[in-house]
This record gives sequence, C-alpha cells and structure tokens, in this order.
Amino acid sequence: AETRSILNSYSFETLLNYKMMADSIKITTMKFLSRLIVSLVMTSADFAPVVTVKVIKLSLAHGMTPMSAIGFVYFGSMLASIGEIEEGYRFVKLAMNMAKRFGCKEVLGEVIVVATQ
Repeated sequence: AETRSILNSYSFETLLNYKMMADSIKITTMKFLSRLIVSLVMTSADFAPVVTVKVIKLSLAHGMTPMSAIGFVYFGSMLASIGEIEEGYRFVKLAMNMAKRFGCKEVLGEVIVVATQ
C-alpha cells in the first residue's frame, strides 16, 4: 500500500522521464535484484513482491535503469492479480515504454513475457 501511494504521486510522464541511476554499485544491485525477482516468481512466489518493491524504491531513490522496467512490470502484474486491473495496467504500460526507451532487448523481452501472462 505504501509503494502504491508513493507511485500514485508521480505522473506516467514523470516516471518515464525520471533521472537515470549513475552509481555503478547500485546498478549492479538492480541487475541482481531483477534476476532475483524472476527466480523467486518461479520458486518462492511469496517473496517476489518484497524484492519487486525494493527495485521500485531503489529506482525512485537513486534513478532508473533498464532493470527498473522489470520491477514495474512485476508490480503491475501483482496489482492485476489482486483485481486492480487498471492500476496494474498503468505500471505494465510504464514498464513497456521504459524498456523501449532504454533500448535493452533483453529487458524488453522479459517485460513483454510478464505483461502478456
């Protein structure tokens, strides 16, 4: 609920054009966490939301990376799975646009897979 409230204070355009993460250690952390989300979804789904929220909070605190899109698509998917379809779609759409903006085919592919599940 806290993360939703924070995110709802940002417009779609603001999030899409948010500052970029510059710290190489935090960027590596984001890569690790985004891979962890995928693994958790397949093995321990109850823990995936915790890591997903961490990716989003790091993105808001330190800037976006291509891996931020993975956090947003999983967040949107989680919202849709609890019946918050429109709000979930907002974040899935943001993730798709973000992945296209970054031009990272690996991330775009994963975002498309999650978005179409």
